[in-house]
Amino acid sequence: MKWQERCADFYVAEDYLPREVAQSHLLEILRLGEDKQRGFHHPHLKPNRFHAAPRYPVDHYMGLGLYWDPLDYLYHPRMLHNGLEPWPLPQWLVKLCHEVLAQTFPHHTNWRAEAALVNYYTTGRKMGRHVDKEEKDHRAPVIGFNFGGTCRFYYNDESFLLPGNSVYVFGDSARLMSHGVGAAYKKSLSWESAGILKEGERINITVRQVT
Repeated sequence: MKWQERCADFYVAEDYLPREVAQSHLLEILRLGEDKQRGFHHPHLKPNRFHAAPRYPVDHYMGLGLYWDPLDYLYHPRMLHNGLEPWPLPQWLVKLCHEVLAQTFPHHTNWRAEAALVNYYTTGRKMGRHVDKEEKDHRAPVIGFNFGGTCRFYYNDESFLLPGNSVYVFGDSARLMSHGVGAAYKKSLSWESAGILKEGERINITVRQVT
């Protein structure tokens, strides 16, 4: 495993986890997502001057730790649509984040894993360009874990292919960079997801410090 620096303060590592470990983590995320109250759902968005009935671009979304609501772009201790607390952050995910930061941003010793956004991209789904700015500290790293198919990751004026079982992290000067992802390519399913996800699918988990 070798980290690639795509630009200043933006790092990517492919084939990050051993196969059995990656499979175990992916299966746990899917298990949490099966819950009808706190698992994957399609959140509502606010009407705007462009769309009378806008839709969240990913059909299956889940929040862990704190719930980021696309309706108001804020983090909440409870989900607004049902009043329930989201699933807590799994300890393995918190541990992984600190391992990643020790290798990429070791000076962020006070970083805290407070919220994870889990997007389950089905065939053809993608995320348009955006900037992660809802968090208080605009230098605290964002850590992403990609499972399943390969997608094209767009950032600033560049792009690269992000396969399954990859990790990416951006912070400090890259923290507010514009980025987005294309739909997963068919027949690109990574080995840790074979038999678990379908071709053209992927699951992305981004972990953030919110306060």
